[in-house]
Amino acid sequence: MKITKITALLTALIMSAGAASCGGKQDDSKAEVSSAAVSGEEQVTESQPEKLPETDEEWDAAMINKAMTSYGNTKQIREVIEKAQSGEEVTIAYLGGSITEGISAGADLCYAKLSYEHFAEKFGTGDNVKYVNAGISGTPSKLGILRLQRDVLAYDPDIVFIEFAVNDGGDAEFQNAYESIVKTLMQKGIAPVLLFSVTEDDHSAQDYMKQIGEAYRLPMISYCDALRFMFENGRMTWKDFSNDQSHPNTEGHALVARMIDHYWDTVMDIEPEGDVIMPFEDVFHPREIGADMLENDRLTPIETGSWTIGSDTAHFTNGWTHDPELGNEPIVFEVEAKFLYLIYKEVSGGKFGDMHVHITLDGEEYADRDVTAVTPEGWGGPNRSNVVMEPSPAKYRVEISMASGSEDKTAQLLALGIV
Repeated sequence: MKITKITALLTALIMSAGAASCGGKQDDSKAEVSSAAVSGEEQVTESQPEKLPETDEEWDAAMINKAMTSYGNTKQIREVIEKAQSGEEVTIAYLGGSITEGISAGADLCYAKLSYEHFAEKFGTGDNVKYVNAGISGTPSKLGILRLQRDVLAYDPDIVFIEFAVNDGGDAEFQNAYESIVKTLMQKGIAPVLLFSVTEDDHSAQDYMKQIGEAYRLPMISYCDALRFMFENGRMTWKDFSNDQSHPNTEGHALVARMIDHYWDTVMDIEPEGDVIMPFEDVFHPREIGADMLENDRLTPIETGSWTIGSDTAHFTNGWTHDPELGNEPIVFEVEAKFLYLIYKEVSGGKFGDMHVHITLDGEEYADRDVTAVTPEGWGGPNRSNVVMEPSPAKYRVEISMASGSEDKTAQLLALGIV
């Protein structure tokens, strides 16, 4: 199906003038375009101010080019493209939050589906290119690494887009999880593509993500940088791109897809840098390699206590739910891991309460604490709490009940995450 890439409305957006509205925060990424993304042009020196575009077409081209942060080492992507062109089956997966899921645009008009369709039309030979959308609202990379196996690796992808820049913070927990995702994919011979988003108040975790992308020589596409460029020069406003604070509207998704399509259209022109190699040193501490998520179809408790099978959180329906009418007896698991996480439904109140976890190792108490499942920020989505972190695996007995004062409340344990 031929995809229309430029609509009249999108053209109007590009031509519109308005005050910059991406927030006042500044960072070094605003004017970054790697040398790999500049085709035959000399980079502008500090003594020479950047010559701005003049025509609408030039502004459009400049915006698309600004998004192309780096092609990285093109060897892996070129091999996947050649595989698709030969008629072999190729799978493209998109891992991220609600932007990737398609909030505001829908499943068929989100950037992921549109850019997949462009790849399939350009390089496929029929129906040999497959699509996986692993976007789940509210999930940052620290949940992405735990659901990577279930939602992405299970489909044997060749290329995986990673979009967590607006859901991630900048602390070590996010950095380590994000690099763990990248390193897991690289070790399995899967080609990552990093996509950087931004919110209306200019939040984006792309700076640390760019460090990882540069170290691993990965392709990086930043609609954050492209939008900042247009906002700062009065060519667009946030409302042209989005109807809320975070999500591209239908035209915004089409615009992001065009930025990715530009990458598909030009990547075969960029010579590879040689063999794909891992960096000699990690950028941060990617210690969650091999992470997995155990739900009730893969993990059976030794005692169910006052808990029933099943949960109603979107994309996490194979968990366990506490029934206060059955009392407050713990659900009990035996799990072997070096890192252990409780994945649970986080809410702002109502009938839900906090949980209590008691962990023993070889009959001795290892941990005994509450897990806060009710917070002002809770909206009914998943969150995680780390309850075990050790250098080597061991078998733990894990008992989960309701915390003191929450005995008459319910809770949802969605899964156990392990490394």
